[in-house]
Amino acid sequence: MYILNIIIFSFAFFISIVICAQSQELDRSLFKRSSMVSLEIAKKEIKQVYLDSGQTKTLHCGCFFDKQKQVYPNSCDITPSKHPINGKKIILKWVHVMPLFAFAGSMNCWNHLICTKSDGSMFKGANCCGSISPKFKSMESDMHNLIPSFDWTTGTEKSPIEPVPFGGMGEYKVCTNGGVIPNNPTGKARGNLARAYFYMSFLYRIQIQNTLEENLRAWHFEDPPDKTEEIRNSLIEQVQGNRNPFIDHPEIVERVRDF
Repeated sequence: MYILNIIIFSFAFFISIVICAQSQELDRSLFKRSSMVSLEIAKKEIKQVYLDSGQTKTLHCGCFFDKQKQVYPNSCDITPSKHPINGKKIILKWVHVMPLFAFAGSMNCWNHLICTKSDGSMFKGANCCGSISPKFKSMESDMHNLIPSFDWTTGTEKSPIEPVPFGGMGEYKVCTNGGVIPNNPTGKARGNLARAYFYMSFLYRIQIQNTLEENLRAWHFEDPPDKTEEIRNSLIEQVQGNRNPFIDHPEIVERVRDF
């Protein structure tokens, strides 16, 4: 009888653990779909989001930009390296935190020549996906994945051979010594980047490479959401009808075992 009670207790304990684990899984109903389907419109709207919030600075280096989208590299939170400007204006660009290749790299339209031009030639990549895939258009135009940045070009730098894991990494040519693009972003940007990545991964079912995921989880808790990020989240919701729950509830990251 004693042994039987032990077996029954052990089985009940095991079942309770399973139920508890299942109850902790993240509820997908927290994540609403974006209503935005145009990247061009998204860029106009995200610009207004930043103007309305009064936080007109790039994410990586904190360089001020005005409503004409002109960036001032001599007015950054991080002291910029000295590069010749050659009299050129530096214009703001909106880039994807999770780059195109990361969220579209497994799609047929990205990898295979399945689209046809008017002259009969075949093509693939972003233009192809944008013309035939509603999912791609939704991912591409999702404002939660767009950040303000810019490229610092002097005519002497070479583009990186390997694709970088985050959009706007070229901005580091300003705020790092020697104009070298590092592998990891600055501490002030890491949490923002992590939460955008988690949002894209969970909402659109995009797998994140294990090493990158480990880094993102650490960055998420080392650099928690601040007031600026919360305001941005609410302003984006007013435009495309959804929020990034990882900003509202940072703790729910723990409920996702594998992004």
